[in-house]
Amino acid sequence: MEINEFGKDAPLSTKLISGAEYISQFIEKKCFPNVFLVTGGACAFIVDAIGENPNLNYTCFQHEQSAAMAADAIWRTREKVGVTISTSGPGATNLITGIACSYFDSIPALHISGQVNQNESREFIKADVRQAGFQETDIVSIVKPITKWAHKVRSIEDLVESLDKALKISMSGRKGPVLLDVPMNVQKESIHLDRIAEILTNKTWEETNKTEIISTNLLNEFLFDSNRPIVLIGAGAGLTGSTPNIQAWCEKNKIPFVTSWGAMTYVERSSKLYLGSIGVYGNPIANWAIQASDRIIVFGSRLDNRQRTGSPKGFAPFAKKIVLDIDDQELKKFANDESYTTILFDLSHVNDLLEAKVDYTHEVWRNELDKIQNIISDGIENSVPVGNLNPYFGMRAIQKKFKEKAIIVTDCGANLCWVMQSYLPDSTYVFSAFGNSPMGYSLPAAIGAQIANPDKEVFCFIGDGGLQMNIQELQTIDYYNLPIKIVIQNNFGYGIIKQFQDSYFGSRYHGTGVGYSTPNFRKIAEAFNFQYIAVKTLEDIENLNLTNTKVIIDMHLIPGALITPKTEMDRFIHDQFPYTNSEVIKLLPYGYPEKPSQLNSL
Repeated sequence: MEINEFGKDAPLSTKLISGAEYISQFIEKKCFPNVFLVTGGACAFIVDAIGENPNLNYTCFQHEQSAAMAADAIWRTREKVGVTISTSGPGATNLITGIACSYFDSIPALHISGQVNQNESREFIKADVRQAGFQETDIVSIVKPITKWAHKVRSIEDLVESLDKALKISMSGRKGPVLLDVPMNVQKESIHLDRIAEILTNKTWEETNKTEIISTNLLNEFLFDSNRPIVLIGAGAGLTGSTPNIQAWCEKNKIPFVTSWGAMTYVERSSKLYLGSIGVYGNPIANWAIQASDRIIVFGSRLDNRQRTGSPKGFAPFAKKIVLDIDDQELKKFANDESYTTILFDLSHVNDLLEAKVDYTHEVWRNELDKIQNIISDGIENSVPVGNLNPYFGMRAIQKKFKEKAIIVTDCGANLCWVMQSYLPDSTYVFSAFGNSPMGYSLPAAIGAQIANPDKEVFCFIGDGGLQMNIQELQTIDYYNLPIKIVIQNNFGYGIIKQFQDSYFGSRYHGTGVGYSTPNFRKIAEAFNFQYIAVKTLEDIENLNLTNTKVIIDMHLIPGALITPKTEMDRFIHDQFPYTNSEVIKLLPYGYPEKPSQLNSL
């Protein structure tokens, strides 16, 4: 950072700025220039400095959780670092769920919390009391497990160094959120600009990520004797911008590929070689191909239990797998499985691997997959009895209403599954907080996406339960007049848990139907000045006439609408509910037992 970025109006030797002003100017130069916040006493100096900076804007949310979720959406849709400001105590702790969303999905974000004056703190009085200053809370210790770096600032010099360090850490290696806790006295303290230059002349932090040196002929060697190879593209590939090159390599060498949900939006899904997403709720053809393969190349996917199920040994047990990932801790998961080869690798350099020619020419595998794709059932017609609005068909009907390059944010549970499983190829960008997957994420994330992309159409897909988790942010949308389209996939309950209760609790709907309730969403829409449209049939959706204004579309589904397909406990991913593909399973080239737990007996 060059010192002439700050204080251009005065000589360096005489110009002083406060800690709060420095934070404001740092955000202006280095981050997305709209800060998401809920103000409070301990952060008031920072908020004032941001408000007085003519080159910055701020957006007031109704809850800090929403501010953090909206900041998460900034990087996902603009590749700029989103920033939140919160006060101490409850203001800071309210950020936690949103921070976790960024951490698990490797999204950079900068969170700045105000803190009590140092002379009012527990450290100052040197007593192990629970709290000294009003609302004093050790937020740094609380969020350390879900941030790449969390730090309590000790002085204004420390502030200058720590802001630079925090942003670098957030953006390096496997990206993620950071938090700085700034006491009020540091916010008020002043510093000379020439002292800032002196601090920043020294390196505040250097990236130490080390990757393995590997042969550029690695992939060719791995596929040398393969008859049924497949490539799995994860979100790590998408976040490094390497997905187009990986897909081009697959197309050049005629190798089929699949994705995780997190990577789905980064590939050209209209490709004939793309088979869909894999996992518990994956596309049946993609799952079948994974289970039939003999070689799997995994680019940037952590292969969590929504991909490999809770019985990971049942995931492609007869195939050799090679996993390339930047996180050595993720790779340790595979240490005891000889079918995995792991390589610590930064996918931003993936072109070094893709330059080598692959001697793979087999057409039998591709022809076999074409045959299977024509006869395998995706099961989505089994979601509801005939005559009811099917959530999958409803989603596809609404998808036809999307404008070019629209941004689609989806929530969690059944809502997430219905959107991701039925999503057809188009030019839109779709995302969610896939790892943390909290109820209510998509509403504030849609706000962040709309603010960051005012020229694009933004849709928020959410369940009736999810909307109630952050329903207060309808006021934020109304106040800032954001033209967000909210689609409530309203099944009048917690559908994904009800389906779990159907399988394992004799359809006893405690907490999901019994005791759960929904408000009158028409009245909610009226209270927040939204247009309200109830849709109960496919024809209602097809007749929608959407304009450039905020609207709530209340899609009425039956309470028993199911997620189909779905892999249940101790089942292989090729054997999914509603179990309509038994004949296709027989065509797998390996002798699978009925359940993963029976593999040891083979």
